[in-house]
Amino acid sequence: MNNEKFVETNRKKISLGDIIFTTIFTVSFIIQIILMFLFFNELGIIILVYIGYIIWGFSLYFGLISFWIFKRHGGVEKGKSYVYTTKLVNKGPYAIIRHPQYLGGMLFSISITFWTQLWLSIILSIIIIILTYQWTYAEDKNLIEKFGEDYKNYKAKVPRLNPILGIIKYFIRRKEG
Repeated sequence: MNNEKFVETNRKKISLGDIIFTTIFTVSFIIQIILMFLFFNELGIIILVYIGYIIWGFSLYFGLISFWIFKRHGGVEKGKSYVYTTKLVNKGPYAIIRHPQYLGGMLFSISITFWTQLWLSIILSIIIIILTYQWTYAEDKNLIEKFGEDYKNYKAKVPRLNPILGIIKYFIRRKEG
């Protein structure tokens, strides 16, 4: 075991690095939410605001529909959280990308940047995107441990976070299959 300090939880070990990254992410996200309420359309470019709403719509699809799909198709016991899935989910947004909830959060952060039109919001979005993308690596590793070969096969067919490539691959799979 390396020298990194860990906190034992009921699900997994959490490193000091995880705590620091999570704190940076949370603070960045909270600041961005506050900016959204304090500053709106600072540059006065209304088309950016509309683009932000379009991106926000996609963030809702990838972020919120995923919870419902996960709970419905993941073998979750009644009354339990969606995180207690027992089956690999590959329907809905999970047929397009492996981590739609993460993508939803990233897109929401980007939409805030379009709404506020602030440099600080751009910097915070970059931080949020980098940290979120980094977490997907750990998530893939955990899911391989949980679902084994089934997840490796799914991973080979479905991209991590690229919905355009995911849609292309989805239609290729449908055509072949």
